[in-house]
Amino acid sequence: MKAIPLLSLVFVSFALQGAMGSSVEIPVREHIKYTFGNHNDHPVQKQEEARYLQSLAPMKSEEIRSRLVRQGYTVSHIQLRDITSELVYEVYATDAAKNQIKMYTDPKTGSILKTEKYQ
Repeated sequence: MKAIPLLSLVFVSFALQGAMGSSVEIPVREHIKYTFGNHNDHPVQKQEEARYLQSLAPMKSEEIRSRLVRQGYTVSHIQLRDITSELVYEVYATDAAKNQIKMYTDPKTGSILKTEKYQ
């Protein structure tokens, strides 16, 4: 009975693999540990995950922030995220036209992978 949901989860995970296009991949073991861990919402687990993701990121958040500011964005929040075993910076910003946007940037190159509006 439990095998069916687990198999569907595995297939969905593989279907989403590569969805962002980041050049930094997270090893499967750590992806599973931090995504499906027993204590995802525990503060210590969150701190450990944040430290681990920062150790994988070639560019630091300050570099990403300054790069986006030079491009005309006003950055309000930036954090590293594990999205389908890919490491990306999730950035909440405002563009020159005062639109609130959420961007995903590559932590190795700093390039914008995906942009979407939010409110």
